[in-house]
Amino acid sequence: MTEDDVVAMLAVTLDGYVSRPDGTVDYLEKYPIEEFDFDGFVAGVGGLIMGRTSYEQLLDWGWTWGDRPTMVLTSRTDLAIPDGANITFANTPTGEAIRAFSEATPKRLWVFGGGRVVTDGLRAGAIDTLDITVMPEAIGSGIPLFTDPYDGPMTLEQAVPFPNGAVRLVYKPERRL
Repeated sequence: MTEDDVVAMLAVTLDGYVSRPDGTVDYLEKYPIEEFDFDGFVAGVGGLIMGRTSYEQLLDWGWTWGDRPTMVLTSRTDLAIPDGANITFANTPTGEAIRAFSEATPKRLWVFGGGRVVTDGLRAGAIDTLDITVMPEAIGSGIPLFTDPYDGPMTLEQAVPFPNGAVRLVYKPERRL
């Protein structure tokens, strides 16, 4: 396993939101995903971990992850599971769940979202890399990347500007166990 086994990778707006208040990410529609080498990132992903709201949003969009192992952090037991999907539901503290699932995942674990899972994972020292792409959009309100304060520190490892105005920022948070 590499040092970036657990990666929280997501897009955010200039004003720090991952989505609009209702969860929509329509601000991303004018930025073709091919411009960001998303397929290259996904090829290295062995499993996904996310909160219930992100999971339900993926179900609404249409499940595209096949049988890739996925853990959903929730206390609900009545959620749908797509045919052929490999879904585990867990009502475990976020940091513990991320660490345990990462150990069982042969490749990189993608912390898909949402903001609560990312924040709690960082605060628990369970995320190795925060990989955000800041989109040149300000939506004014929505679901924030950070749901609670995170006092860092983080080291900026990489900054990649794109011709479309977006900037990819890769941070390594200090481990706090």
